[in-house]
Amino acid sequence: MNPQNPRLDLYDPKTLKALSQAFDSSWLMLQSCDPFRDFESDTELKTTLSLKLMALAADGVTDPVELQEWALEGLLLN
Repeated sequence: MNPQNPRLDLYDPKTLKALSQAFDSSWLMLQSCDPFRDFESDTELKTTLSLKLMALAADGVTDPVELQEWALEGLLLN
């Protein structure tokens, strides 16, 4: 997901808010699916989720619900 023309509004307050909402809701979903995982120290999963969300936003996805759905794809199977 490397855009040819990166979005200039990636760091727009509205986009950042959508990314934050998507991260928080995705993180809660991941926690509910794997209650025995140590999420506090799982920096690899946090980084993976963050990178997926940023790539999606760079590709033009800015709706928090869509961001969450696309970002969780594949992560819930691990």
